[in-house]
Amino acid sequence: MTNPTSQPNGDAAELEKFVERCLDGLSHQVRGDSAPFLAVWSHDDDIAILGAAGSYAQGWDDVRDHLLGTSRSLDWTDLSVERLLTTASGELALTVVLEHMTRSANGKPDSRTLRATQAYRRENGDWRLILRHANTVTSEDEAREQTLQQAGARP
Repeated sequence: MTNPTSQPNGDAAELEKFVERCLDGLSHQVRGDSAPFLAVWSHDDDIAILGAAGSYAQGWDDVRDHLLGTSRSLDWTDLSVERLLTTASGELALTVVLEHMTRSANGKPDSRTLRATQAYRRENGDWRLILRHANTVTSEDEAREQTLQQAGARP
């Protein structure tokens, strides 16, 4: 997992440690074990998940049920995360990442990439996950991005 930030100060180091804990929890979630990922979430009613499964949940009870239900259908064996952005201001922070997942399905390699944004806030002095939004990057998305980059390239 890469991190585009430089030498962190004390607050940034604490956030970085929490983000790494979230990513570790996510690696368990995509293999079907929700417990470590559930442990990083806020239990408040103003949290939400807009999942790559095409659904959403709001509030701790619904987010917990969503994650538990989703994990039953996940069987990715490997997760690597490409961090694009980590930023914080006061009691709020966010990360923007690409999540690359692989597995073997029916004896053949399978993969997917998700674009994901997660938001965090301090609660009682500790960072907690309050929002996750993820969606699948399609081959059409990648082709469109290549076209846009080529069109925007300067001579």
